[in-house]
Amino acid sequence: MQLTTAQHLKSEIYVPITPPPVWTELTKPLHECTVAFCTAGGVHLKTQPRFNLSGDYSFRTIPSETPSSKLMVSHGGFDNSDVNKDINSMLPIDRLHELAKEGFIGKVAPVLIGFMGGGGNVQKFKQETGPAIAEILKEEGVDIAVFTGGCGTCHRSATIVERAVESVGISTAIIAALPPIAKQQGAPRITAPHVPIGSNAGEPNNVAMQTAILKDTLTAIEEMTTFGQMKTLPYEYRHNV
Repeated sequence: MQLTTAQHLKSEIYVPITPPPVWTELTKPLHECTVAFCTAGGVHLKTQPRFNLSGDYSFRTIPSETPSSKLMVSHGGFDNSDVNKDINSMLPIDRLHELAKEGFIGKVAPVLIGFMGGGGNVQKFKQETGPAIAEILKEEGVDIAVFTGGCGTCHRSATIVERAVESVGISTAIIAALPPIAKQQGAPRITAPHVPIGSNAGEPNNVAMQTAILKDTLTAIEEMTTFGQMKTLPYEYRHNV
């Protein structure tokens, strides 16, 4: 069947192409896994330099023993009010340690990662930021890395870095508030709670919801068998402005 109606004409609308699969099967039970967390939501130590809100492809390493009260966010692409109330709504550092203490996971990786994905330089994230973060996590013996994004561009940047990490042999998933973006950008695994951008990991100060989202995401990494699978999670939070 001939679909072309006019020869030699080209659409001015850019059609994004989903990149090829990257996939690392998880070969350990969760209770033996070292788990890292990476967020494109602009989280960093209060003592570290703030991100450039107009676009920044740098990243910050966060020692995993850092108290959550010592963390902050610098990001201009989404409403920061939830993450300012509770950093765990974007980087659930306290929930990770609780899961390790419970024995649900083996241990928390020594270093977690924060970067600001809004307005990100795609080529820099692909060629520099992603590979650098992947190398750090690989050297730390990480088995699983979970990601969050903030704004729409953050979801793109987070997925680019996620793919780089997956490519070095680490199983990954992104907790997406905007799952279509993660899907189109080629995320290996996606979980999707019903949450606003800025609270991907759950309602601020709602420990039960945050724990459930993180547990379900880790379980999904263990259960998913093919690239690009997505699981909608049964947790809903609405940010009433």
